[in-house]
Amino acid sequence: MARQRDPTSKTDAPKTPATEHWSSRMPLPDAREGGDSAWDLWHEASRRMDLAFAPTEPSSVAPVSSIGGGPEDVAAPVRPHVLTVHALMVLARRNNRVCPLPSQWLELYRLLGGERQPELQAPPLQPWLWPRLSGLQKRLRFREHVEWAERHGSLELMARFMGGLEEGDWVHMGEE
Repeated sequence: MARQRDPTSKTDAPKTPATEHWSSRMPLPDAREGGDSAWDLWHEASRRMDLAFAPTEPSSVAPVSSIGGGPEDVAAPVRPHVLTVHALMVLARRNNRVCPLPSQWLELYRLLGGERQPELQAPPLQPWLWPRLSGLQKRLRFREHVEWAERHGSLELMARFMGGLEEGDWVHMGEE
């Protein structure tokens, strides 16, 4: 039986030496004992990274409890230079919180003198508005109150109020 020629094969293609074939072995680099091997370079890079990112050391500027969270923080003196909007919003977002419950938020608004402060918007507590707002919208409105407190020197007052709230005094995501 005669073997048929494959029409797709190229009989005119030049023959390549076996060393140029795709399955031939790749040349190996020279390996020397005690030289700059990749492993030595890796160890050196690792050592440099360890030096660049040294372990974090405790801050001597502010105790951890100064940004609030538990009942013990209410009695602790709050240092005004440590308080920031960011620090209070971290407290406000803890445990997936959105904002204080409407009654608590109204109490805070009055504590800040909201009725006498035209720049401080009232909390969105109207019965027709509250259920229409998402948790994120309520959280953003609460952030506006925290930012207002910062601009008017009332962050310490707000921090004490927020630190005194129980977990049940907060609205949480999904509870709106």
